[in-house]
Amino acid sequence: MTLVTSGNIGYTKSMVKDRQSVINNAKELRKNGLGHREIASKLHISLGTAFNFLKGTNISWDQHITLKKKCGIFQYSHEQRAKWSSKGSNNWLARTRHTQVSLLKEIKDFYDNNGRIPTKREFFSHYHAYYRVFGSWNQAIFTAGFSPNPVMFAKKYIANDGHKCDSLSEKIIDDCLFSRNIPHQRSVYYPNQHKFKTDFLIKNKYWVEFLGLKNNLRSYDKLYLLKKHIAKKNNIKIIEILPQDLFPNNKLFEKYNHLFNSEHNAPLFD
Repeated sequence: MTLVTSGNIGYTKSMVKDRQSVINNAKELRKNGLGHREIASKLHISLGTAFNFLKGTNISWDQHITLKKKCGIFQYSHEQRAKWSSKGSNNWLARTRHTQVSLLKEIKDFYDNNGRIPTKREFFSHYHAYYRVFGSWNQAIFTAGFSPNPVMFAKKYIANDGHKCDSLSEKIIDDCLFSRNIPHQRSVYYPNQHKFKTDFLIKNKYWVEFLGLKNNLRSYDKLYLLKKHIAKKNNIKIIEILPQDLFPNNKLFEKYNHLFNSEHNAPLFD
């Protein structure tokens, strides 16, 4: 009996032959449209082994759809799934097949309606379509005839009331306040401080921080902890606004309006 070695493991030629036979059978079953679990069950091998044996073995689109149906992926219609999901249907096979023309139109329509180009977060629900068609989000913006948004905090923005803002997000918040005639100030020092500032001071009583990099940058989080310590010493409760409160949909009114209803007839945010 001849021994074939692989590392520290020894196989007989018959074992190697049997293994190759199982691989060939697995590939044949896969080409016939069977799923990995079905193949593992028929050949009495583990699911992991089935995946390993079938690397690079492709099936047709119709076979793929059939397997998805077997798994129950299509037990609900696209319309039903769209109603249940805040971003519409999350079934990748039910999404609209976007074209270059339709994707560029969305960017241009957004610009016409909002006076600015969208951020990646605002188009997150189908960002991968832009990546597939254009290669990157910025390239899609270029192709639409615009310049991409700069790196966060690299460019200053001017709000509609003339306030200087460190980011597009802060400009959106400032413009929401201005549109409702809510008195507010930008970059105000905390009490007894000449170093740390709050992003917004509303009606001289509400201290608001926009936390664009929270949990993404350690130094940013440390700085915010210092601000929280100063606020606590001065009996100040900081109102935190996060990126997800702005993108992909503006939820400022929904999330924070109750803080001001007792004093203002008009809503605080749009």
